[in-house]
Amino acid sequence: MDKIQELTSKLYTEGVEKGREEADRIIAEAKAKAKQMLDEAESKAGAMIAAAEKELLERREHTEAELRLYAAQAVEALRSEITNLVTDKLVSLNVRAALEDTQFMQELITSMADNWSKNEPLTLGVEDAASLESYIAANVKHLLEKGVKIESVNGIGSGFILSPGDGSYKVRFGEEEFINYFREFLRPQIQKLLF
Repeated sequence: MDKIQELTSKLYTEGVEKGREEADRIIAEAKAKAKQMLDEAESKAGAMIAAAEKELLERREHTEAELRLYAAQAVEALRSEITNLVTDKLVSLNVRAALEDTQFMQELITSMADNWSKNEPLTLGVEDAASLESYIAANVKHLLEKGVKIESVNGIGSGFILSPGDGSYKVRFGEEEFINYFREFLRPQIQKLLF
């Protein structure tokens, strides 16, 4: 019986050892598998984080570029609006004042008529023809002698029309035309002064 016990004990010890070895092998494999899974998960997480950071950086750069563009556009729009306001105010006040100055307008019309009528007869259309005709007769009679014809034009407002004697074309000068002319003329200079 000692032999049986010895044999049983030996079998038991070998079985326990084999069980332990098998358990150690299974545990080692499980640990290796767990480490591999953990490494893969960390690698995937790192790749996801890197992709998210890259996308965030690209979005930030895109947003900053758009903000710079919008800011530049807003500044330019504001400058343009300020320039327009100053130009419009300056031009409309000064042009209206000049157009209301009868002496100035009569001198302007006669100067233009004098230069224009050197080569051809001229027709002047104005709101108050009698006033202009008496001014020209008193100051630059030679214009009337060259064939400058002065006509009264209803609805012309504060301006005048120059046209050749044959009526082939007309050039109109009035408040709106002067305002537009001076607005375009002064705008770049006002912008330089302001900015």
